[in-house]
Amino acid sequence: MSRLLTQVARSHQPLPGRRLPLSRSVHPSASRLDAPTWPPPPVPQPAVTPSDAPPFPSRPITQPNSFWRAWANSASFQAALTTVVGLAMVFGAGVGYLEWYKHHVLHRMERAFAGGYDPALEISTLHTPDSSHIHRKEQPVIDSILRGDQAGGYYLMIGPKGTGKGTMILDAMRAVKAEGASVCEAHPDLEVFRLRLGKSLDFDYYEDWQGSLFSRADPRVGGPALDVERAMTKLEKVALRYARKHGRPLVLAFNNIHLFPNTPEGHAVLHQLQQRAEAWAEAGILTMIFSTDDFWCLDTMKKNASRMRILSVYDLPAHESISALGLLRRHALSHRLGIKAQDVELEGEDVLRGVYDMVGGRTSYLARVARADDMLAEARGMIQAEKGWLLSKVGLIPEMDDDVMDEQKWSSCSWLLLRHFAQQVPPLRPPGAPLAAPATSDGVDADADAAPTLDTVDGSELESHQGSGGDLIEPTQVNEDLDVSAVSYDEARRIMTRADFLEGLDHANSR
Repeated sequence: MSRLLTQVARSHQPLPGRRLPLSRSVHPSASRLDAPTWPPPPVPQPAVTPSDAPPFPSRPITQPNSFWRAWANSASFQAALTTVVGLAMVFGAGVGYLEWYKHHVLHRMERAFAGGYDPALEISTLHTPDSSHIHRKEQPVIDSILRGDQAGGYYLMIGPKGTGKGTMILDAMRAVKAEGASVCEAHPDLEVFRLRLGKSLDFDYYEDWQGSLFSRADPRVGGPALDVERAMTKLEKVALRYARKHGRPLVLAFNNIHLFPNTPEGHAVLHQLQQRAEAWAEAGILTMIFSTDDFWCLDTMKKNASRMRILSVYDLPAHESISALGLLRRHALSHRLGIKAQDVELEGEDVLRGVYDMVGGRTSYLARVARADDMLAEARGMIQAEKGWLLSKVGLIPEMDDDVMDEQKWSSCSWLLLRHFAQQVPPLRPPGAPLAAPATSDGVDADADAAPTLDTVDGSELESHQGSGGDLIEPTQVNEDLDVSAVSYDEARRIMTRADFLEGLDHANSR
């Protein structure tokens, strides 16, 4: 190598006597462009000693878990890990949403029993001619039930239509501002009743649950009975919380349960509600109130009734009816004329008594007559309308065809009952006729010489009785109750001779 370098150096030495061209500048640091380049010389390595040599021939060393480590660093493992973490997050979010939803359902149901707003109560608070209600003697009992003072039982309010059963419940709810109370209206269609029950309890039957998007089956596949059971299950938890917090039971009223179909389906829903009422009455956490116009509801619920208490609601007596009629008339005229109620001039007591003689003490009839321009004419029109309806239902056909034989059996049995009613009481006096005057000590009628006078006003006859001094009927006579006949249910069955017709007649009478 050194010899080669020496020869190369000699070959580039200038010849003697020759000079380099002047055009080429020579500089000690200038590098030649045509000089060949050589790789750097190899670096000497240290010698290998015997102690550094391996004792055995070298071979690749493998780890025992090399496959799992390799798979852990692979793309498939990263994809699987991402999937598992995502599913775990979705599962955790689903569990959290389910727990929140359950709490939210109970919170909404508790809010339905909170004081202040109630859908049924809000509608009844509008200032209309019917906004003034009649205070009945049964009202304090209903008030104590709505306040939660009557724990340990549930109640069935039964009476004719229009006697004020639902109005008393609403008035009691208004007194407590709907605190711990709610009301639900019955309906012949059980699907509609399901929606009304959900509205009164602020319960949507899990229809707003987002988990139903992943459910294949319809949550209402079980029918209205299953939804009612779901609502009752949630209501039981709310009633337990409320009783522990406030020390009083909740109150849930079902109005007009006779509207339920008188079929096995309707009986099943009624028994379903009654079973809950029995259990909750025993625990003292919730009191139910059922109101009905028909007897079949009592007959159906009587079989399983252990803690049921019955409240019978009848027509008002004479003094309460006349006082209520005057109050309703005063409010109606005040609303119509736009003046204060105390400034309204009412008709005389003879007119009020004449109205009572024709329509009786039914609160719905009194409210209807009080809104009319001529109360006596309105009462006569109501009598004619009821008479026409009665004849359309049970009117007898002297020369009937054989095809209507069954219908005439119904009519004849009904007239047997009507005849018994007419035979029980003395003949009714004409509307507005004078009442019997009290007898004197010698047994002679004090007003025997006085005769009734007929005053015609706008073509209608108003009868007024004047005594010897020209005075009108005494208050004791004005407040005399009507002698209205009545029979029990078992007596009616014997009188009609066809017990199967009685239930249908009772249902038609409560229209």
